Amino acid sequence: MRSSILIVALLSAVSAPVFAQESEPDALSSTIRQVTVYSDRASVQREAPVAVTHAATVHAFKKLPGWVDEGSVRVSLLPAEAGRIVDVRVTRDYLARATDEAYRKAEASVREVADELAALTDELAILDAQARQIEAIKVFSLEKISKDAPVRDVKVESYKQVVTFISDSLRETAAARRAVELKRRQLAPELEVRQRKLNELQGLTQLEETTVLVTLEGSGSRSATLRLDYMLPGATWEPVHELRTGASAPGTVDVTSFAVVTQTSGEDWSGVKIAFSTQSSTQSNRIPELGALTLGDSEAAARVIQSRAASFDRAQAAFEGQNRMWNLMNAPMQAAEQMQIYDNNVGRLQETQMKTAQVFQTLGQRGTTALFEGQARATVRGDGQPVRVCIGHTSLEAKQAVVAVPEQSLNAVRTVEMNNGGDQPILPGSVALFQDGAFLGMTDIDFVAEGETFSLFLGVADQVKLSRILDRKYSSIESGKRTRIKVAYVVTVENLSGSETTVDLTDRVPVSENEEIEVDKIEVSGDKEPDARGLLKWQLTLKPKERKTFRIAYRLEYPPELVRNLYRNRMEKQKAMPSSPGQSYDFDASEDIMNLEKSF
Repeated sequence: MRSSILIVALLSAVSAPVFAQESEPDALSSTIRQVTVYSDRASVQREAPVAVTHAATVHAFKKLPGWVDEGSVRVSLLPAEAGRIVDVRVTRDYLARATDEAYRKAEASVREVADELAALTDELAILDAQARQIEAIKVFSLEKISKDAPVRDVKVESYKQVVTFISDSLRETAAARRAVELKRRQLAPELEVRQRKLNELQGLTQLEETTVLVTLEGSGSRSATLRLDYMLPGATWEPVHELRTGASAPGTVDVTSFAVVTQTSGEDWSGVKIAFSTQSSTQSNRIPELGALTLGDSEAAARVIQSRAASFDRAQAAFEGQNRMWNLMNAPMQAAEQMQIYDNNVGRLQETQMKTAQVFQTLGQRGTTALFEGQARATVRGDGQPVRVCIGHTSLEAKQAVVAVPEQSLNAVRTVEMNNGGDQPILPGSVALFQDGAFLGMTDIDFVAEGETFSLFLGVADQVKLSRILDRKYSSIESGKRTRIKVAYVVTVENLSGSETTVDLTDRVPVSENEEIEVDKIEVSGDKEPDARGLLKWQLTLKPKERKTFRIAYRLEYPPELVRNLYRNRMEKQKAMPSSPGQSYDFDASEDIMNLEKSF
């Protein structure tokens, strides 16, 4: 069995071993082979062919994003016997510097055109001054002629010469101004092009790239593979599912799980083997051991967590500060449109990160983590566009049922009950429902472990009609020191279809947990007894067009002020901790009593 030598990139200041004479490192041609996506980052694995020689040689993984988490860098040589890894170093450099020849040329090029435009602006100012001077001469000449005319003869030829001089001067000035403005219009696009190139280089002076330098030496010359693993921010995923069933096989459902992955990590993942983890990516890579349980001393634990998170915090800060510019530098000419798409994708990525981090944290608290392998190699571009990758498919035995709870809804619903007999859990997420190829809608699912039974909503059972009516003939209210309410409900279930239908019907009666509220004289059709929670359940088989009716009656007795206090407390709790839409909760007699009082 081939083994690999694992080297952790130690980035703190340590005494360096003796290396080969420094020279230009060998630039490796590496390819991303495998990626593991977490809720807020990705672990990337690259491989590159390498020639191992007797002399210690430095090899370089170049042009990696500047936000690589240096604390996560791992390097291994395959096969291990090909040689040994002497040293691993992580360096960063800016893609361009203000002292680079290309940058200086771009600056000079912009200054050249800018100086020309400045000179033309000056020329326009001179022409404007000249035009004003000619206008002044014109005014002076008119005033002089008006003064000379009464006292002496003004020769026509002299007046004509003045007019001609002024007209010619104005024409020449206007022509010169048009020529200058034309040249300015011609230079403006050139300045824009040169300025854009300079801006790109200025952007590069703020963008970093990471280089991982690996020093290898061997006992002889041979070929090997150098593997590099590292983590970087800018990636996330969320689980989604599809459930498909059909009338031809109602006892079986197909459940397919997908990972929707989004990434703006600065790298494209092309045809990679991809995996998805619910595990915390910040877990310590150490042998687990128990220390002293010291109550109240949190400083030691805090120091460990801070040292573990420091390198990724640096990577996250670099990602947030540089990633948008990185994408702008690589955007096509329609940069504004491209960046709008990118910004929208990043917004969705951040929302998904927050949601999945909370879900995966909940799974971790219950001691559950999972790793899912993509069913096929995938390509995920670094532009933030979501990509769906299949991570599991299983056929489960299913039991379909029609569930009716008329107190909650007058729509009976179709459900499917299954047992997760697959070899992996089903993660919380949205579920797309299909029956006989038709899309029924969306629902949600909670975490389902292997071997666990669960149910899903399939749609409304239109063939079942429900009603639940307060029978006022047998219902009444009496007010006094204690309020007494007699209640009788008539529940009807009707099969509107032309075939036999089975319905699971559920209703309830109040259960008092307050000694001041009494519930008695409970009467249910067919001598049905409620369980400890007050729930009544029937499994009905209805023939075509058949209708069945049930009566549920009981009496409540309570002090009036008690109900008002209970109701007020309930409202305060709801404000402090509102329930989500569709959330069910245990019976609260105060709410039912308040609703009953309003109905009389």
